[in-house]
Amino acid sequence: MDDVPTNGPRGAAVVRLAVAITLIAIVACGPSKRQSTPTIHDLGGHTMGSTWSVRVVGPPDLDEVALRAQIDAQLDELDRQLSGYRDAAELSRLNHAAVGEWRAAAPYLATVIRFGQSLHDESGGAFDLTVRPLVNVWGFGAPGRRTTLPSADEIESARARLGSDRIEFSDDAARVRRTADVAADVDAIAPGYATDIVAAWLASQGLPNHLVEIGGELHASGRRPDGQQWQIGIERPTLQRSGMQRVIRVTDCGVSTSGDYRAVEELDGKRYSHTIDPATGRPVDHALASVTVIAPSGLEADGYATTMMVLGPERGLAWADARGVAAYMIVRNDAGGLVERFNAAFEPLLDAD
Repeated sequence: MDDVPTNGPRGAAVVRLAVAITLIAIVACGPSKRQSTPTIHDLGGHTMGSTWSVRVVGPPDLDEVALRAQIDAQLDELDRQLSGYRDAAELSRLNHAAVGEWRAAAPYLATVIRFGQSLHDESGGAFDLTVRPLVNVWGFGAPGRRTTLPSADEIESARARLGSDRIEFSDDAARVRRTADVAADVDAIAPGYATDIVAAWLASQGLPNHLVEIGGELHASGRRPDGQQWQIGIERPTLQRSGMQRVIRVTDCGVSTSGDYRAVEELDGKRYSHTIDPATGRPVDHALASVTVIAPSGLEADGYATTMMVLGPERGLAWADARGVAAYMIVRNDAGGLVERFNAAFEPLLDAD
C-alpha cells in the first residue's frame, strides 16, 4: 500500500500557506521514550484551499495534538506572507501597492519570488510568476469560469501584463516593488516550498523521519520505522482517478506531479488545460499528460514540474536532462493510449514496483 499518492495537478484553487513563530516541545518527556518502538503518526488538516498531511515517525506517546497545532501555525504564517487572495497577506499588499512603491520584503515571500525569477530566466520564460492575468482570462482564476473562448484581444491584453522581471528587490533584498502593473502569483511553487519549511521544522524538533504533503506536493525525509524509504504512488492521468501508474521509493527530496487532466475547461466543444504557456497566452496543447519530478527540495520540484508541463514532452525532458533533474512523464500516443518516458536520473527510482 502506498504511503502517499501524488495528487496530480492543481487547478486554480486558492493557494494559502505558512511558518512557525513560536516553537513548543512536541515530544513526550520521560526516559521511557528512548526505549519505546517508533511508530508512524498520521496528521492532517486544511490549508491553501486544499489539505495537508504529515506522516511522522516518533515515539508512541508523541503529543499529536500539539504537533498538529504547530504545523497549523506554520501554515498560517506562510499564508500570511504568500497568499494572493487574502487582502492582508504580504503578496496581496505587494500586488495592490502603487507601481514603484517599495515594501518590506517578508522572508518567505522574498525566497519564493527570487526562485521564481531565476526559474523564469532558466526556462526561457516557460515559468512566469506573473501569469495570473492569462489564467483569469481563460476561466481558471478568481473571476470564475467562462462559457466562451477569450478573444485574441483579451489574450493579448493579458499577455501585456506579464513580466517576472518587473518585480524588483533592493540591493540588500530587504525591500521589494513592482516596476509595472503586474501581479505576482506564487501558486505554482508555494506548496512545494511549504513542504520544505514544515520538513525543516520537524527535523529541528528531533523528528527527522517524515513525509510531508501539502496540496499534492511532497517532501520526504529519512525513513519509515522498518528502515524502508517512503513509498510514493504516481497517479494514472485519467479523469476517472483509475489508480496508480507507478510506485517509487524516495528519501530526502521533494516530489511534484503536474498534469493536464484535472483542472480543465470545455469551451466551444474542446477541453483546455489549466496550464498556460506564457509564450502563446494559450493553454498548452501537446501530448504530455503528466510529469513527476524529483529534486533536492519541494520548491524546486514544484517549479520544475510546472516548467516541464509548459515545455511539453520533448523540450521538457531535454531541459531536465541538461540539468540532471530526475523526471518521469506519461505521454499520450496517437492511438489514445499512455506511454512512459523517463530519463536516466529517474530510472533508479522505478525499482519499487
